[in-house]
Amino acid sequence: MSRLNTISWLYLTTLLLGYIWVGWLLSDCKVPWLTWAGTQVVTVHLAWVGFDAVAIAIAWIVGLVWAGVFSYAWPQSIHWSGVTVWAVTLAVSWVLALVLILTLAQAQRAIASVGLSKTKAFWLLFIITLVGLGLGRIVAI
Repeated sequence: MSRLNTISWLYLTTLLLGYIWVGWLLSDCKVPWLTWAGTQVVTVHLAWVGFDAVAIAIAWIVGLVWAGVFSYAWPQSIHWSGVTVWAVTLAVSWVLALVLILTLAQAQRAIASVGLSKTKAFWLLFIITLVGLGLGRIVAI
């Protein structure tokens, strides 16, 4: 762990905070377990493959956003607000998800560049994202 440089730590911190946000958002919207599982599968795939999996991850996010639009999923924390707040929240969530996807894809390269094997880099990213999702779920309770 001491081999990680400042840039790698920045990626890891961003991923932890980002996945806390994802976990909170999924919990706050009370999504079904299948959405949680799909998000975790896409995350694991992206952590292992890197940039070659960005298209699949983006397709997953677009699918979730459209599912939210069609089901009119209201996060519990903004139930009092109108459609404008809901629409802005959905758009900002989509943009932040894209940023998180690209950060995870780039983090895989950055961590591997400091000398960690691809497997160790994957496990580090896997643990960070899993802890983030778990903390986000706890925060939403």
